Amino acid sequence: MAIWVSRYSNKELLNDKYYPVGISIGQPKFPLGYKLREQCYSLAPKGHMLNMDLESFKSAYYDKLEGIGTEKIISMVNRLNERAQSEGKDLVLLCYEDVRVPEYWCHRTIFAEWWAENTGEEIRELPNPTPPKEKKKEKADSKRPAKEVAKEEDNGYQQMSLFGMAGF
Repeated sequence: MAIWVSRYSNKELLNDKYYPVGISIGQPKFPLGYKLREQCYSLAPKGHMLNMDLESFKSAYYDKLEGIGTEKIISMVNRLNERAQSEGKDLVLLCYEDVRVPEYWCHRTIFAEWWAENTGEEIRELPNPTPPKEKKKEKADSKRPAKEVAKEEDNGYQQMSLFGMAGF
């Protein structure tokens, strides 16, 4: 029996061959079509790590795992795998990102690297039968503060606030 990593919305998980376990901060709010068997928050990143670039995240995530302890994590994953095997299923550790899109990465693949480095065993991405969806590109200004956008749009008019007029 194998251990896999994948995303919650992988349609392959609809087959009854897997023991799905979440390793994300939260559980999906969308319908899965299968039963999430367990949630392992120990393998989830910490919230503050979600805004980090890949290298900073990898370092912080490795530090988190090392803080828990290598033997404890190996034991935890082996217990999950034993439960899966007792039902004749493969263990799948889940989170959200579609890592098939080249610019996307996820902590589950970093966990798989950590696992290989510490156990010599490979954890691969569960094949996904559906094609990846490209995320819509955001408008260039959508992530910039409103003050910056407003400076560029100075056309001689000034926006007044109804509530800022007290005292006039």
